[in-house]
Amino acid sequence: MMNCTGFISSCRSVSLVLIICLVIVICDATQQTPTSTSIKLSITIKTTPGMIIWLDGLRYGAVPANSELKIRNLRSGTHTIRARLKDKHEITQLLTLTTGASRTVQLSPTLPAAEAELHFQTAEELRERGDHTAAIEEYRQAIRLHSSSAVARVGLARSLMVTEEYEDAVTEARRALRNAGKPFPEAHTIIANTRRAQGLYDEALASYRTALLQAHDFSPEAHTGLALTCQELNRAEEAINHFRLAAAQSNETEPVIYFLLGGLLEREQRTKEAIAAYENYLRLEPQGRNTAAVRSVLKQLLRQEPQ
Repeated sequence: MMNCTGFISSCRSVSLVLIICLVIVICDATQQTPTSTSIKLSITIKTTPGMIIWLDGLRYGAVPANSELKIRNLRSGTHTIRARLKDKHEITQLLTLTTGASRTVQLSPTLPAAEAELHFQTAEELRERGDHTAAIEEYRQAIRLHSSSAVARVGLARSLMVTEEYEDAVTEARRALRNAGKPFPEAHTIIANTRRAQGLYDEALASYRTALLQAHDFSPEAHTGLALTCQELNRAEEAINHFRLAAAQSNETEPVIYFLLGGLLEREQRTKEAIAAYENYLRLEPQGRNTAAVRSVLKQLLRQEPQ
């Protein structure tokens, strides 16, 4: 997690690049199939340890050493599982959940990754570690070998945005839209993130709304970006609403959203709500870089709040 301690006392004091990085960690979460009921279900994925799992675009992380990853709080309906293991071809599988017993899904990666996909996998690892310069070169290698790869272009756009090559980032995101040949809310979100980083808030708002329209309003990243944009425009209530939507949609995969929400609520002197947001952050990320600072602020807020 990025070092965001300064946000706690004043949301507006966080540097531009830091805010960009906070949004980038909320990635690939742009689509979910509408579901038919609010009954919550769970699935257990059994596969090779270390395989990274996404469900409906939300990154649930690597499968632990016991070869099982449990995902809770799901609704009935059709869901999309993506699974990536280094050097293996990525698996995509549809899963239909109905009310009743929880499901177990067995995933077996067998096909080797092609050369372009290997470069893409390396680029993704580098970007997640924050080595964007090296990631950019790997993404470009992947694109040279597979020029129509929309996912490589959006990854490249994300890294270009962090290195402040803004127009190149927008160009790659737009190329990803053309390559996809279908609605691609993630690309619109990246364009919006970039325009927000440039201070072009009207353009950012328009692109975030396009992303949410295409994603049927399900995109924690777009809602977070809208919240940050509204915050910059001193539209606190709208920002809080979008942070709350992002937190609900992320299914506890992105603790940073609660961190950002807590900071804004604290600034707005909504102490009880800020306490709840910070407590959620600590529950989900008890050992994060910001944990000590949040615990300190939380202690102060609890003293202020009447018992």
